[in-house]
Amino acid sequence: MPVYYLQMFYSQFTKRVLPVKLILSPGFLPCIKFTKNYRTKHYHLKYAAMKKMIILVLIMTLSGYVFSQEIHPDSVKVVLKKATTLLREGKKAEANGIYSVLMKEYPACREAVQGWLIANMKRSPTGEQEAILQLDSLSKIYPENTGIIFFRAFIEVEYGKNEEAFRDVEKLIAMQPDSADNFILKGQLLHGMKRYQEAVESFEKAVVLNPRRTDVWGMKAAALVQTGKHDEALKAAHKGVELTPGNAFAIYNRGCIYALKGDKVNALSDLQKAVENNPRLKQHARTDEDFKSLWEDEEFKTITK
Repeated sequence: MPVYYLQMFYSQFTKRVLPVKLILSPGFLPCIKFTKNYRTKHYHLKYAAMKKMIILVLIMTLSGYVFSQEIHPDSVKVVLKKATTLLREGKKAEANGIYSVLMKEYPACREAVQGWLIANMKRSPTGEQEAILQLDSLSKIYPENTGIIFFRAFIEVEYGKNEEAFRDVEKLIAMQPDSADNFILKGQLLHGMKRYQEAVESFEKAVVLNPRRTDVWGMKAAALVQTGKHDEALKAAHKGVELTPGNAFAIYNRGCIYALKGDKVNALSDLQKAVENNPRLKQHARTDEDFKSLWEDEEFKTITK
């Protein structure tokens, strides 16, 4: 199985380590949609920007934040950092107040939802189920918040509630049709459900929207392998390596496909490059079914020893 190289974080409400590259990648500020009326669009933009600035100033003021010349009052990132500081100081209620306002006024800000979950979920075997219930409640309060839906879908996938997750992902795509992250999540869900061709189609939409995501090319390649389309999978893997030439995981995944195709020379060449950049992949390769045809090969043993 190819290695997925998503960034990781340790959830505060469950003892599992969850992949959240998708969650951390979006920007902090949502896009402002212009109206079609040219005469009014600039007015609406200024009004919206001013409204958000006032809200952020109020949040910072109420939480005791003092502005400096280096910090802009319209920075959601600064407000989130303040909330994190409050949590560390044991001021949960104040932090929750910040997260609540952000979830209402910045419905695309997933970090606010993440912060709220970390603040309120317990570490327990049922942490994921509790998180889903809490997100259900939040979604009723903030029905337009796509961050809440995204996290709920993400946790539903982790909890094995694929049908519920699929409904949430479809809702996200309807609300944010230009978000590559939503199609990535859908592709991962479909891959987990063994609906590989549909997963490929979802990843294809994602790379159209964001062609520079190395990991998505790897996901597409992995789904194509499952459909038996090794040549197409190899093309996708090549693209991932081109985007980040030194990425050990992208190179390793391409090596997996070469091995499955029976191309020993290129498979071992990629494996050698990958383990030079990340020695921990040696152990993984020794049990990776994609390299099974090479397990007894002396050169393979030398590379992975």
